[in-house]
Amino acid sequence: MDEPSRIGLTTTTGAKLDELLEDLNPDQGVDGVRLIKFDLYRLAVALGVKKEAIPLPLNDKSIPNLRVVELDPDGVLYTSVENSGLVPDGVPIYEFIERLAEQGVQEFYQVYQKTGQLPLDDYFEE
Repeated sequence: MDEPSRIGLTTTTGAKLDELLEDLNPDQGVDGVRLIKFDLYRLAVALGVKKEAIPLPLNDKSIPNLRVVELDPDGVLYTSVENSGLVPDGVPIYEFIERLAEQGVQEFYQVYQKTGQLPLDDYFEE
C-alpha cells in the first residue's frame, strides 16, 4: 500500500490549529519553550490512539503541508497506529494518522473555546 509523503489538515482545522498555537504561545519573541504544529498534531494522534478513536474520512481535502519524514522521523506514530488495530483494511496508515489529527485538533479547539485550556486532564486522569 502506498503511503503519502505529505499529510496535513483541512483548511478549517488548519486555521483552528494556528489559532490555538497563537493563544498557547503568546510571547512569540521571547526565548523559551513553545508549542509548534508538530507538537499538537502528534498529541492529537497519540490521544486518538489512546482513546481508540475511529475517525471518519475527511469531508474536505486536506492541505498536505507536513512532510511525513519531518513529522514522524523515527516512525513512532506510524508504528503506534499500525499496531493499534484501529486502521481499517486498505487505508494507508498516514491517511489514518491524518484523520486522527483532524479529529483531535477539532476536539482541542472546541474545548479550548469553552474552557481556555486544552483537555489534557481528560486523557491523563488515573
